[in-house]
Amino acid sequence: MKVEGLWGKELDDYNQGEFDLETIETIQKELKIDLPDSYIQLMKKRNGFYLKKKYYPTDIPNSWATNSVHVDFLYGIGENPGILDTIYLRKEWGIRSKKLLIISADAPMFICLDYRRRKHPAVVFIDVEQNQEIHLAKNFEEFIKGLVDHIEEEELNLYDSELSEQEIKDYYAKIDEVIQKGKPGEIDRVFTKILSTNNELIRYMVEKMRQHEKPKVHFYLLLFLSCCAEGENKGIIEDNYLLEVLDEFAQSKNRDVRDFSLYSLKELHKSR
Repeated sequence: MKVEGLWGKELDDYNQGEFDLETIETIQKELKIDLPDSYIQLMKKRNGFYLKKKYYPTDIPNSWATNSVHVDFLYGIGENPGILDTIYLRKEWGIRSKKLLIISADAPMFICLDYRRRKHPAVVFIDVEQNQEIHLAKNFEEFIKGLVDHIEEEELNLYDSELSEQEIKDYYAKIDEVIQKGKPGEIDRVFTKILSTNNELIRYMVEKMRQHEKPKVHFYLLLFLSCCAEGENKGIIEDNYLLEVLDEFAQSKNRDVRDFSLYSLKELHKSR
């Protein structure tokens, strides 16, 4: 199984370090499953990591995109974070089957090894909130081979129907909830949905993300703001407001946010 380009050079927070046969046997006994050999062999090379290839293609639209699912990382052999987190995640999110092993989580969406129909597991995507399940690959090795670093999302025309007052109210509530309680990945997914609503909701969430304390949320916001700076999304964000936010982020202590902001500022000045 080829692993080139799956992870970065530096170890990250998901790395669990080396493990031995006794650890594998203990974890398999606790989870009551046999881990795929392809998964074990991959974890011997790096035991848990952020993925560089973060997308898996599918022809089934879902909460993430119309033609792919997002996989931010892979759990290693261990816990907190690791595959043993499956136990509390299943309980917390109401996943009843004990034959679903979570290998990546961005709640309420999960990538799982599915042992429900056979000893050698397939790989599935589950969205608990949407009650959706998508078969991704017949086994773990096929799943790894299918990961890519970019997929151009197919656009759907989502502007044909106006939102009702109740829908708008629900969206505002959803924004407030995810900003207060959600992880950066969850906030980004909600923002992706909001971009398909109306300008008032977009501007409201942009400001909420601007005020968020986590740099990763700022980085996700910059993915949108950089497009605005390059001249796209005309009419959604006023130039003066955009300049104000980019100037603010350009002073960030986070290097990625700071560098992305400076790049976006250059693009904004070019387009004006």
